[in-house]
Amino acid sequence: MALTYVSASIMAKDGCEAALEAELNKVVAPVRAEAGCIRYDLHRSEYGNAFLFYEIWESPAHLAAHGKTPHIAAMHAATTDLVADKSVNIWEAVDVAE
Repeated sequence: MALTYVSASIMAKDGCEAALEAELNKVVAPVRAEAGCIRYDLHRSEYGNAFLFYEIWESPAHLAAHGKTPHIAAMHAATTDLVADKSVNIWEAVDVAE
C-alpha cells in the first residue's frame, strides 16, 4: 500500500496563539507512538498564529485509525474555541523520476 501524506493547517484566533500551541503540542508524542505513524511534525509560522502538522502514514487505514484515537478527540475538544480556521489535505506521492 502507498504511503499517505497529510498537511493540516490551523489558524489561531487572535490572542489564542499560545493556548492553541500548547494544546497541539500535547498530541505530538502520543501520535508518534501510534501504529503506522512514520512522521508527525508540528510547525509554527513566523507570525506565530498559524500552525501546520506534516504527517506521513503507512496507509490510509492507519490514518483513519489515528482520527479515532482518544488523544485526537481530546485535542479537537480543547481547541474548538481557539481555532479561527483549519484545513486538512491528504496527499499521494507523484513519482516523476525517469
